[in-house]
Amino acid sequence: MQATIAQALTARCRRFIVVTVIGALSAVLSSAAAQDRVVDTVHNLAASGPGVIRAQSEQQVCVFCHAPHNTIAVRPLWNREAPLGMYQIYSSSTLDANPGQPTGSSKLCLSCHDGTIALGSVLSRRQQIQMSGGSFLPAGLTNLGTDLSDDHPISFSYTMGLAAADLQLVPPSALPPSVKLDADAQLQCTSCHDAHHNRFGDFLVMSNKFSALCTSCHSMNGWGGSSHRVSNASVGSADSVTWPYDTVAANGCHSCHRPHTAGGKERLQIATVDEGNCLPCHSGAVATKNILAEIDKFSAHDPRRYDGIHDAAETLASRQKHVECADCHNPHAVAAISQTGGFQAIGGTLAMSAGVTQSGTEIANAQHEYEVCFRCHADNPVDTGNRVARQADTANLRLKFGSGSPSFHPVVSAVGSSDTVSLVPGIPRGSMILCTDCHNNDNGPGAGNVGPDGPHGSIYDFLLERNYTVRDDTLESAVEYAMCYKCHERSSILSDDSFEEHQKHIVGENAPCSACHDPHGISSLASGSSDHTHLINFDPTIVFPSPGRGPAVFRDLGTFAGSCTLTCHGEDHVDEGYGPGDDD
Repeated sequence: MQATIAQALTARCRRFIVVTVIGALSAVLSSAAAQDRVVDTVHNLAASGPGVIRAQSEQQVCVFCHAPHNTIAVRPLWNREAPLGMYQIYSSSTLDANPGQPTGSSKLCLSCHDGTIALGSVLSRRQQIQMSGGSFLPAGLTNLGTDLSDDHPISFSYTMGLAAADLQLVPPSALPPSVKLDADAQLQCTSCHDAHHNRFGDFLVMSNKFSALCTSCHSMNGWGGSSHRVSNASVGSADSVTWPYDTVAANGCHSCHRPHTAGGKERLQIATVDEGNCLPCHSGAVATKNILAEIDKFSAHDPRRYDGIHDAAETLASRQKHVECADCHNPHAVAAISQTGGFQAIGGTLAMSAGVTQSGTEIANAQHEYEVCFRCHADNPVDTGNRVARQADTANLRLKFGSGSPSFHPVVSAVGSSDTVSLVPGIPRGSMILCTDCHNNDNGPGAGNVGPDGPHGSIYDFLLERNYTVRDDTLESAVEYAMCYKCHERSSILSDDSFEEHQKHIVGENAPCSACHDPHGISSLASGSSDHTHLINFDPTIVFPSPGRGPAVFRDLGTFAGSCTLTCHGEDHVDEGYGPGDDD
C-alpha cells in the first residue's frame, strides 16, 4: 500500500509538472494581473499570441472562437463545430445534482478542451488554420479529454431545491455577481471561468485564494473554524509544486481537491487513494505532528491497508472492514485540540464526525468521542484478531459500556461505586474517561511525551498508550501493567486495599490483571451465571471450571467480599471466600 501512495503522489507530481509546462504558455507576462485583455492571454492563438501554441501566420485573435458569418446557430457567433461525441460525466455517491451531457457554453469550451477538434479548425475558413506548437492542446490539465468523471460537474440546474437538498450549497440567489449561471439557470464552465481575461489565473472569474471561489457555492459545515481554513502552516516543504499558494489557509480547498483531472474522481481529491490526500501534509512536512510515523507502528489504525473501500455515503450496514482518515476526522471541520485541560466529551480533531450513540443510532455529528469509536467497535465490531477471550464474551463495546451492565469503565456514564479505593491522587471517584485515555499513541502527551495525540499507532498491543500484558505467568512490574497503573495506584493494588489476595495472585501466582478483569465492561446480555461486578470476567484460557461444578463462578458478597468456584493455576477453589467475615 505504501507503494500505491508513492505511485499516487508521483502521478500527482507528473500532472502538476504539466501545469508548469502549460504555465510557460503565459510566461511572457510577469503576472496574471497584466492579462486583463484576451490578447494578452494564451487564449490569443493568433501568431502574435504569447503562448507556445499559436498560429503560424493568422493575425486575427477572435477568429478562433467567433466570426460574424458562417457560424453555428449558437451565441455568441460561435466559429467552431460543437463536439459530437458522448462524454463520461462526473458521478459520486454524495452528489445531489443531476448533471447530464455538457450543454451550452460548456460544450463550446470543450470544442478546444476535450482534444477532439483541432485548434485551427474554424467554420469561417475553408482551410484549417496552421498552428505552431501543436494542433491540439497538450496532454494535461487543459486537455480534459472526453472523460469528465474527474472534473467538476457541469451542465446541471443550480436551484433552490438543490441547495435545500444538499444542505452545504449556497442558494443560487446568494451567488456573487461574478459567478453566473446560464440562461437556463445551469452551472457551466463559464460560471467559474471567463475566457476573455486571466487576471486571477486559470481564467477564473475571481481569485480562489483562501478558497474564495469554491466557497461562493460550497458552504461546508464547520469550515469556518476548521484548521484547514485558518492554518498559516507553510506548504513549501511538501511537494510544493502541487499547491498554488504558500500556506494551508491560502490554498484552502485546493489543499485536497482539484476541480479538473482529479486523482480521486469522486469528490475530486488530488490523490487517487484517500490517505494520499492527508499523509503528504501529516507526515511532519506541513502539520507539526507526524501521523505517518505513527501508523508505521506495530499496532495502528493504518488506512494504507485498505484501498477503494471507504465511501463518504456509507452506512454501518453497508460498510466493509476498513479504516480511513475520514472515518474519524471530518476534514472540513477538524480543529485544533483545546488546551483548556479537564474532561472534554469530544475533541476538536473529531468535530462534526459521524458516530453511533449509546442507543445504537447513527448520527452525522458525534457529541462524544466514544460515538466515533462505536462506528467500528459496537454493533458491527471489527475483528481485531487479538482480543482476550472472555467467559461472557462480546466484541460490542456499546453493550459493554452500557449503564445497565454489571460493571464498566466510565466511558459512557460515571460509576457510582465507592469500592474503587486504588485511584491515583487527582482522579476523583465518579470521574469520566475517554477511549483515548487508554488507546493512544505511546509517544503522545498522555504518555508524557510530545508526539501526536490520538489512536493512530502504538508500539504496544491493542493500540494502547502504555503496556498491558495479558500473558499468563508474567512477573509483576510497573512496566508489565503500566496501563492499569496509570489510574490505579500500584502500591494500593499490591497492598490488597480492595481485594485481600491481589498481591498473592499478581505477584505470587504471576497471574495477569486480564485473567480476572475485563477492562471495558461486561454486557448484561452476555453475563451468564457468574457475577460480573468489579469488571470480573474470567479469561477461560487461564481460569477453568471447577471439576464437576459447572462454569467458573464469582459471587459478589458485598463491599470487598466475595467467593470463587473455579480452577486456576492448578488449584481448585470451591466457594472460596474473601473479605470481611470470611474465616478462610
